[in-house]
Amino acid sequence: MSAAQIQIILSNVDSFSGLIGQTLSADNATRRNAEDLYAQLKRQRPDACATILLQLMRTTGDARVRATCAVFLRKFFKPGHKEAGWDQLNGSTKALAKRELLAALDAEVDRTTAKQIADAIVELGQQILAGKKAQSVWSELLTSLQQWLQGGSSAVAREAALQVAAGLALHLRSFSGQLAPVVTGCLGPQNDPAVQLAALQAVTSYLEVLRKPVELRPYQAALAGGLTALQGMLAAGHMDAAEKTLVALIRTAECEPGMWQPHVRTAVPGMLALAGPAPGSSAPALPEGLRKLAAEFVMTLTDIKPQMMQGELGAGPLAAQLVACFARFLVSGVEDDESWGSDPMASPDMPEDETMGDLHQHGLECATRAADALDSAAVLRAVVDMTTAWARDGSDWRRRHAVLLCLSQVIGSCKEVVGEGELASLAALLADSLRDPHPRVRWAACHAVGVLSDELGPGLQLQSGGGGSALLRGLAELLVQPESPVCPQRVKAQACRALVGFLEGLEKDEAEEAVEGGKEALGQRVRELLCPFLEPLSGPLLAAVQRCAAGEGGAVAGGSALVPTPLQEFSLDVLTHLAVCLGKSFAPIFPAAMPHVLAVLGRAAPFHAASATASGSVTEEEASAIVRVQVGALECAAFMCRAVGPGPVAEHVPALAALLGLLARPDLEPASPLLVPLLGAVEPLVACLGAEMRHLLGPVLPLLVQWASKDVGLQNADVDDEDAAEDSEGADGSDAKDSDSDADSDDRDDSDVAYLSYDGCSYRCSSSILAAKAAAVSALEELADKMGPALAPQAPLVAEALVPRLLEYPLDEVHLIARRSLPVLLRNYLAALTSGVLPPSDPAASPATAQAVLHRIWQALTAAINPESVEAPLPLQPPSGTRRPAPTSSTRADMVEVLTRVVDCVEGSMLQQSWVAEAFGALQAALAAVQAEAQADGTSDSDEEEDKSMEGDGSVDLEAEGSGADDEDDEEEEEDDSEEAEESPEAARERLRAQVEACVAAFTRKYGDAVAAMAQQVLAAQRPEQQREAVVAVRNGMVA
Repeated sequence: MSAAQIQIILSNVDSFSGLIGQTLSADNATRRNAEDLYAQLKRQRPDACATILLQLMRTTGDARVRATCAVFLRKFFKPGHKEAGWDQLNGSTKALAKRELLAALDAEVDRTTAKQIADAIVELGQQILAGKKAQSVWSELLTSLQQWLQGGSSAVAREAALQVAAGLALHLRSFSGQLAPVVTGCLGPQNDPAVQLAALQAVTSYLEVLRKPVELRPYQAALAGGLTALQGMLAAGHMDAAEKTLVALIRTAECEPGMWQPHVRTAVPGMLALAGPAPGSSAPALPEGLRKLAAEFVMTLTDIKPQMMQGELGAGPLAAQLVACFARFLVSGVEDDESWGSDPMASPDMPEDETMGDLHQHGLECATRAADALDSAAVLRAVVDMTTAWARDGSDWRRRHAVLLCLSQVIGSCKEVVGEGELASLAALLADSLRDPHPRVRWAACHAVGVLSDELGPGLQLQSGGGGSALLRGLAELLVQPESPVCPQRVKAQACRALVGFLEGLEKDEAEEAVEGGKEALGQRVRELLCPFLEPLSGPLLAAVQRCAAGEGGAVAGGSALVPTPLQEFSLDVLTHLAVCLGKSFAPIFPAAMPHVLAVLGRAAPFHAASATASGSVTEEEASAIVRVQVGALECAAFMCRAVGPGPVAEHVPALAALLGLLARPDLEPASPLLVPLLGAVEPLVACLGAEMRHLLGPVLPLLVQWASKDVGLQNADVDDEDAAEDSEGADGSDAKDSDSDADSDDRDDSDVAYLSYDGCSYRCSSSILAAKAAAVSALEELADKMGPALAPQAPLVAEALVPRLLEYPLDEVHLIARRSLPVLLRNYLAALTSGVLPPSDPAASPATAQAVLHRIWQALTAAINPESVEAPLPLQPPSGTRRPAPTSSTRADMVEVLTRVVDCVEGSMLQQSWVAEAFGALQAALAAVQAEAQADGTSDSDEEEDKSMEGDGSVDLEAEGSGADDEDDEEEEEDDSEEAEESPEAARERLRAQVEACVAAFTRKYGDAVAAMAQQVLAAQRPEQQREAVVAVRNGMVA
């Protein structure tokens, strides 16, 4: 654009106004051309452009143009890197801008335009006030603000001025004391609601930047003013302004909750009254959004300052008020839908219940927060009292429904204070609610039984007053009752879930501690509780399972008859847990239950979710339900077998083998929900069958070996993160724009990532493969342990799967199982060879095969003990492109212990001389590595022990008393307790030395003087003060 053209536009206000108007055009081409032209003007003549923007903003009658000029000026004051801005303006233009902006705000009558001008003033203020005093660079600003806010100005100007005061709070904090009274005055009832809201938002901005009490104190009165303003807005029906005011009040509570202490006794009851009018109140309920915000204000103060709230209002009264409020949320937030129970396929999960709205969900969340923050005993008392009172209210089922859900929500936070008296009253209340005439209340009662059984178990179930029996009786009656509108399948399904929770509470590890006499006494009491109800429960449960086997679930065209109803699905879960809890006492119903469960499994086993969903025969949701039935039926069959023992199970073994053959597909995906349960089902089956498990090995063993051998994709996360950080920066330090790396990052699924720690480094791997691998290795261990010599024909295959796991020591669980199981497997295998269990024609009966198995184990152990000198054979090496981390002293000690067990369980003739020499070399290298590690830590172990002996004499430091030293000591003790499970490097080195001595002793017992020289050489690597004692111990074939 020529200089003449620029001059024409900039010298004529009308021409420039036309240009600004074109930037507002709906036509894209016109708007872009106008914006490009304006950009040229701004770049080439910044002073003239800023001047005419200010002039047009003051003179034009078009409010849209005035607002646009304000927007352009704001951008002028905060330009991009390549645009002209405030720094490019000359002094006279800067002075004009500061003067004209204030004048424009004073004269503006349009609220939207005034806000845009205020934004421009804020932007300019942030530019010129940063690090400077307002009086020296823009003295007119503070004067104008005080004039506008003291009265006499229009509501538009006052609102915009408050917006300026809020936006520049950080820069005007030294004047906050002068501004406080005028800002607080804007909250008065004579002001427009928009002005009141802007004033409260300004107060919030200053609370966010002020820290000293003397600075905050002037704003104390503004909080009460905000409450008064809120009441006025609600009375006048200004609901939008009231909602924004509540948000601002919540922000004040978040910023400075302590400032609310003088107002708590009026603010909290008032807010709770807004959140939910008390019964009998004539006040109409507010919109849900406002009710939720009013409750959120109270909960914000409760979350941050619970002691202050309880001190001002009392723990008991506060808890009672909050529980009553949230219970009313639960009442108002649920719809009375007559069709609620008509769909047998409806999920019993509460989040999927569409009749429970946002207010209901908010009430549950607030109840949980209150229980977490406040005195547990006070909350429990309030909930129990309200539950007892409302449970007897026959006028509105929603009240009975609400208190049961509220009880379920808070009990987890209050369980530590639940006594015997509360247990008995809660059990009686729930038992009565299970017989309620309304199905929704019965559903809520079932939900509460499941939650309370899990949280309070086994105290609730085994209480002396018989509360557990009353609950079981109520659930059994509900399941037996014919299906009807009062007792639909949806309620029966929830009753089954309640039974699962009831039984899981009896299976907890802490249940043994709760009963005198330990595990046996607990088992006896559980059987006494459950056995009377086994027959009453088995009838409806088996009927549901039978209907599932017959395809009477969600039968629709296209094969979806496999889809179960929730009642059928959870009935299988109940049978599973009954079998786990009852053990042998489950036998009376096993003959009737097992055929039905196998029929369900036979119907579902051929189903392959991936191919079925790909073909469109079922939806993903239906496929998930069918897979859940596969899992549920499989686990039910396996645990029922374990409960009753091999005798009753023998006739079902052929059917089990056929069904496992259908399920154990080699193409199962790592993320398949069937995979881990399928691998885990081996453990209860082998626990039942023992040696007879050989009949099931055909279908399951290949799957176990496959997944035990899977590569988890272990990567050093620390190195990867460093590489990513380097790649993200270019040579000049700027961010690199590598589209390929961005695409890779986008494609990576972090949901399937597990993080592990080993030797101070962080590693990542596939969590789904790791879970399947651990399940497979654990199942192989059970096979080796429970089948004994009967596993000998498959021992070489099992060893091939387990031996490489010895070198996967960063995978703690997998490595531990491999260390435990391999010596057992080897011992049983060799016992089978010597006893003649294996037929001569079996390949595993060959001494050469046994020698090869032993050699592979030996190679893995020596490679782990001494990786610096012994290279693992090719089959034991990590996948290409990866590097195995160096083993820690703790890992070496573990592997030496395994080596000792291997030496003890084999005949001396099986170990070749070169193997023994290799082992002694590895032991010597391990001791050398220990000494080097100790020296690298800054001192030898002997010096460390000497330092320990000099660490004080147990005397008390009197100067430390009362100075907080005790608290620090307590914190240190807690840290020490938390780290007990993690072995220290010094303890690991000491354990490695002890294990080496034990291993040398094992070799000496087996070979005597033949290994004396090598033993002496290994022990020479021990610490000097230990050598003589260790040599004597080994010569006597025992460990010192």
